[in-house]
Amino acid sequence: MKHLLRACLALSIAIAILFSCSKENSSKDADAVPEGQQRVKIFLSDNPVNFDAVYVDIQKVVVQVIPDSCRGRGDRNGNDCYDDDEYRCSIWDTLDIRSGVYNLLNLSNGVDTILANGLTLQGRVNKIKLVLGENNSVVIDSVSYPLTLWGNQHSVSINVRGADIDSLTPGDLQLWLDFDAGGSIVKVSNNHFVLKPRIKVFVPDRTASIKGKVLPGEAKAVVSAIANGDTLVAIPYSHNGEFKIRGLTGSSAVVFINATAGGYRDTTLTGVTLQAGKATDIGSIQLRR
Repeated sequence: MKHLLRACLALSIAIAILFSCSKENSSKDADAVPEGQQRVKIFLSDNPVNFDAVYVDIQKVVVQVIPDSCRGRGDRNGNDCYDDDEYRCSIWDTLDIRSGVYNLLNLSNGVDTILANGLTLQGRVNKIKLVLGENNSVVIDSVSYPLTLWGNQHSVSINVRGADIDSLTPGDLQLWLDFDAGGSIVKVSNNHFVLKPRIKVFVPDRTASIKGKVLPGEAKAVVSAIANGDTLVAIPYSHNGEFKIRGLTGSSAVVFINATAGGYRDTTLTGVTLQAGKATDIGSIQLRR
């Protein structure tokens, strides 16, 4: 009887191990990239504006890929062909997304979300195209206003350089889109706002960040970092004053803290050191009246 119980126990353990290995292998197979393809993952973040909310309706994400087989093809005279020839044989692949309305202001201070993910033909990612829906709006002082698309253009095309792509492996690529909410909204009249998307691509490991804390919250500060001819913005969290600005380039920045309420004075920090892949902490800034 004891021998029978031991045999049954050993058989149960063997089946459990076999099932576990089978599940693990199936998971690995599901994550594996088929030969001749690559996985592209796109994250979305925001360069904010001092509004209550900015809602953008994103329906589709498509990437233009120039297959490896197209790159550097020669003409009849033996000269290398690039731009025109590559463009003609490029392909557009639609990625998987959770289509719908995104509040861009939830994606600030170093927060991002996976916007799109999927397989494409192996090659160079040349462009990203966002297809927008009609449900775009902005909330200012608790009042919601519709955002009309600029020129009724429902698609936004973003050029991608090689340096804009983070390659985990040759077949696993990542990109970050920074949607400039403040620069994308144009006020054409008192109650009429237009959405003219301004989006740039950045890689966190190849760009610098600045973080810190601005107090008190009642100053309703807006933090701007000016570096390498570019200006990026953060709005500190109201409950703790913390902020983070990503995607900066260059070796140093000027940080301007604009106190918009309560009679507090503005503050400027110069010579803030930047280092790619690192976050420079400027500490806690206490604004004074």
